Amino acid sequence: MSDIPEGILTIEEIKDIVGNGWAIIKVAEREGITTKGELLDYSRDEEEALDKLGVLGRKHRVLFKYCGKRDPNIVYLL
Repeated sequence: MSDIPEGILTIEEIKDIVGNGWAIIKVAEREGITTKGELLDYSRDEEEALDKLGVLGRKHRVLFKYCGKRDPNIVYLL
């Protein structure tokens, strides 16, 4: 995507850019659960994002994160 800013961003800044989609983030700093990093790419389509992750994940230490709101009617098992 052409609208990806350069540099280190907070998760909140990345969520503002990505909106309701999937982000691929090159991890720069991690303190507890707070992460800062460089937004490498993103997509609103999960399959497209996974394809991009396959390429970028081999080159960098990345975080793959969904930035949208979760449906409160769905139970997530970890």
